[in-house]
Amino acid sequence: MKRYRVIFVPLALVLLLFSAGCLQEHSPGSPAGLSPAKGHDMMLHLLRNVTEAVQENLSALDAATSGAAEVFRTTGISGPAADTVLAKVAASHPAVINVIAYDQNGTVSAAEPGSAKFLLGTNLSGYGDVQKALTTRQPLMSKLVGIAQGVDGVVIARPVFSSSEEFTGVCSMGFSPDTLVRPIAEAASSGTPCTFMVVEPGGMVLYDPDPAEVGRETFNETLYGGSPEFLDLVRHYTANRTGYHTYSFYRTGFGEVVSKETFWDTVELHGMEWRVLVTREQ
Repeated sequence: MKRYRVIFVPLALVLLLFSAGCLQEHSPGSPAGLSPAKGHDMMLHLLRNVTEAVQENLSALDAATSGAAEVFRTTGISGPAADTVLAKVAASHPAVINVIAYDQNGTVSAAEPGSAKFLLGTNLSGYGDVQKALTTRQPLMSKLVGIAQGVDGVVIARPVFSSSEEFTGVCSMGFSPDTLVRPIAEAASSGTPCTFMVVEPGGMVLYDPDPAEVGRETFNETLYGGSPEFLDLVRHYTANRTGYHTYSFYRTGFGEVVSKETFWDTVELHGMEWRVLVTREQ
């Protein structure tokens, strides 16, 4: 779980940096049937649309969590009324895995959907993100972590205060980044030579066209370690919110090695950033 503020980097900034030669030292290639300029215009247009859609969905999940925390001011964080609030939030988006409330000590007082009720009464204070939410009493979003029963996801947390402004606990939503991003990316890339990937700046894959890639840490995987050019890309997007890079890597599905190019941009929630990359073969 991490900090505050939703930020979207405008397409104009990406275009400005690219035209100034600041995005990448490599010389862009020319894809079949498109001039370099038209190919890059297409990639940047797709990147803008997907980045905006992912940001909007993240903001919607945050708003749903915030709304529940606000209702808890009057209902409290346990009991039938709290269950009703959480059930509505749990059904608000297909990416939601579970929604819980826990008190000042980190003990779960309400959980939805029904599959999450095994968490009731569990003390979560030993988890770093839970402890941070309790200590800072600030909204935050986590990195990819274990959510429940072997399922990985990201957590958005919002502090809960009573009507008299007393801190009473936290409302926490666990969701799947892959489920959030996949329909957006697949719809955008359909009929184009482009694919998308969404990663944490440190290299954790949150979405990839190949589901087997999701949840891999690129710096720690043997597959990626065999591709210095790909690791250069990871280092580049780790250090830069926007950019352009060329590299050689496996075709989707681990086929032959091909030359690729990629642009990326950033979405952010509560200080936690995701890189959104659009890629195509050169």
